Amino acid sequence: MQGSIQHIIDHYHHLLASNLNASEEMLEAFVQTQKDRKLLFGDRPLTYSLRPAFLTESSYLQVQDAVYVLRQAILKIAAAHFNSKEAVEELGLTPEEIELAAIPTNVIRLSATARLDAFLTHDSFRFVELNAESPAGVGYLHKLAQVYRELPVFREFIKRHPVRFASPLDHLIDGLLRTYYEEFDGREEKPTFCIVDFQDIPTIHEFHIVQDYLHRRGHVCHVADPRELEVRDGWVYANGEKIDIVYRRLLTNEFLEIRGECQAYEEGYRQQKTCYLNSFRSKLVHKKSLFSFLTDPKYTNVLNQIELQAIRNHIPWTRKLRDTKTMYRGRMVDLLEMVGRNRAHFVIKPNDEYGGKGVVLGFEATEAQWSEAIQTGIAFGFVVQEVVDIAKEPFLMKTPGGWQSVPTVIDLDPYINGPLMGGCLVRTSTSNLANVTAGGGSLPVFILRYER
Repeated sequence: MQGSIQHIIDHYHHLLASNLNASEEMLEAFVQTQKDRKLLFGDRPLTYSLRPAFLTESSYLQVQDAVYVLRQAILKIAAAHFNSKEAVEELGLTPEEIELAAIPTNVIRLSATARLDAFLTHDSFRFVELNAESPAGVGYLHKLAQVYRELPVFREFIKRHPVRFASPLDHLIDGLLRTYYEEFDGREEKPTFCIVDFQDIPTIHEFHIVQDYLHRRGHVCHVADPRELEVRDGWVYANGEKIDIVYRRLLTNEFLEIRGECQAYEEGYRQQKTCYLNSFRSKLVHKKSLFSFLTDPKYTNVLNQIELQAIRNHIPWTRKLRDTKTMYRGRMVDLLEMVGRNRAHFVIKPNDEYGGKGVVLGFEATEAQWSEAIQTGIAFGFVVQEVVDIAKEPFLMKTPGGWQSVPTVIDLDPYINGPLMGGCLVRTSTSNLANVTAGGGSLPVFILRYER
């Protein structure tokens, strides 16, 4: 997919390599700027790469088209199957999650803001999960793109290769407001926001970036711990002020762990005067077992040929890990036996975790480790997924051994706001896990305006 722009990447690297002393000074200033502007995951800068990610216009449109079609497929499957007991078991929803998802809400969308996470392959891209509950990164990318535009090497590069940037933060806020007005029937011309999450987490800096951005757009925005909220006459209040939109960054799992400590947070949702985005219904499409619905003929009979083809092209085969028979590549197989014998072709991961936590890659595991992963997966409702043949892209990086071209895994993650795609996150890693919490870097994606 990226092969057609290798010469453009080479040009960027050439600009860096032509004066390594200047590049080293630029890197030091680049890292310091991230620290000064709080572009930090905890206390770690988001990236040490002087080169951002690039996509051609045609590649960006290809991702956008695939995202739209896959979203339609998910909605069709949800409408046809998600009211059944079998589907609830397949998704792995807990009784408390079902209870919260059943609370009536004016927000129709299962997920108003989401992110599909993919790996780049040699000629395309494959999505491995949907973060439908609380995707992070939009504020970081908005500010990080500004930092790249200030780099001397970037300014020289765009003289030959003009670019544009689709800000995920711009798209996110527009999407939240659109849902507030069109679905929730919100009435405030400038609704007041509150970003709700714990205040001692590594992404706290991003909350303040989003808060500052909303202030510049004329909105009042608070950042609050869920245990600090109040409810008055059905409205959520934070820091003594009525809230119109709760931007819900607190994960449902984390809320359930402290449910008894934040009754106002739950009561405000039940009253439905303050708009919560995302709603608790987002859990229905957040589970990693969602992809088993997309790749199992039992559920895909409601889809058209375009949707089925998009799944074949971009979704790896996925199943809930359990003792059963299932379809794999056109034949019925014993799931556990097949997975046990073919560990190099599969990955096992928790149904509802993030940051690479609990993921076991079969091609990196010993037989004993793989057997243990299967038993753990059965016990805790994990999923097994066909491994993606990940391509690696070179990045010219400063290493302990000097400046080197480093083969790097690219994780391309488009943001979705309703039916619209709004920019992408790229996560990079020299290992096979590109999550920021697992040590990967984060980059904005610049779209090349001309392909030549």
